[in-house]
Amino acid sequence: MTTPAPSHRLASVEMLRAACALQVLFTHLYGETLDMPQNSLLVSVASFSLEAVAGFFVLSGCVISLQNYTGAVSYIRSRLVRILPIYYVMLLVSVALMALCGVLPSLGRFFGNALFVQTLFWDPLFPVRFYVPSWSLAYEIYYYAAFIVMMMMPRLLVPLFVASVAVGLSLYVIPWGPSDKLSAVLHPLAYFSFWLVGVGITRLCRAGHAISLATGAYLFVIGICIGRVPFAEPAKYDFLRLLGFSLGFGFLLWAFVSQTIAGAATRRTLVLSLVARCVISAVALAILWKVSTAHLSMKLITTMAVAVFTFGPAMMVRGVTWALRPLQPFLVYVGGLSYALYLVHYPLVQTFNALGLFGPIVSVAVAGVLSFALAHFLDYMFQPWVRARIPGGRRRGTVQA
Repeated sequence: MTTPAPSHRLASVEMLRAACALQVLFTHLYGETLDMPQNSLLVSVASFSLEAVAGFFVLSGCVISLQNYTGAVSYIRSRLVRILPIYYVMLLVSVALMALCGVLPSLGRFFGNALFVQTLFWDPLFPVRFYVPSWSLAYEIYYYAAFIVMMMMPRLLVPLFVASVAVGLSLYVIPWGPSDKLSAVLHPLAYFSFWLVGVGITRLCRAGHAISLATGAYLFVIGICIGRVPFAEPAKYDFLRLLGFSLGFGFLLWAFVSQTIAGAATRRTLVLSLVARCVISAVALAILWKVSTAHLSMKLITTMAVAVFTFGPAMMVRGVTWALRPLQPFLVYVGGLSYALYLVHYPLVQTFNALGLFGPIVSVAVAGVLSFALAHFLDYMFQPWVRARIPGGRRRGTVQA
């Protein structure tokens, strides 16, 4: 059974996208601005940047698989028109800002970034210094290519997910060093499982399977809890904790999307009982307090969140929905420019660091305002202008990806 993709942007999906973008923005503005006063709680909050990127991967897999493409050519054109113009503009802007600061990259590194072969783990092709967030766009390009095969052979989803998780687990038993070239290949293969979670969500919804919003929100909080538990070092790149977060994020996304495209076709809705929630919470919190190296304040906040969502998920969903309702227009707006915002802010942060024009607070304020202004121009003005001038660049009947 198939269900046509909705013809409008899903507000809930855009708000999730905005949350991921704002998390990355906060992490880099607060965490990488020189001489910024440090607060333990804010440092803990700023440590969620890679989880936000994992959330972007889940969103990307879901939203792209929601599209109604007429074929591989339509798909490839749509993806490249969406990604390349802003990507290359910001690559050139980053190099120009580096030249202004006297830190030009090598030609090899520049062309490595231009060809999407940069990674976060292989130094010879490391992202351009002022363009570090571009590593995830290289991963996205790999996943876009894999999706072409999945369009022709849909049954590959489960085998690819299992293989990707197996690659991620192999990172625990094979002592790869940070400069090993094979490790640079294994990480994008492992992170592919996050992207495939999003594809699986679309498949479940179109098959008529849904999840209640209360259960999705509860499992998202459990995902945050697991995301604070590293199983290996370096903790930031630990695969299992990121997979746990991605699955929790995916459950919340599934709840949002299933409300829209499953509808009357829903065959079964997943709703966890109180007993099931208590068992899952007990296990997750036991792991958190025994294994996690997170700051005590973060552990306490996470524990409180798990507790309230365990015993009153529906009430918490209503409360969060009420609190976010006034912010929905702004968050949907940010969701629409999140791609550009993700690429724009980092070069500005590094430029202000290098030039030392302002104190840390002023630098954060100026970089933040400029980031939103430039992102607005790129995603809401430049991108539509480019799309209108490319044959077949406009998509119909799709959700913005």
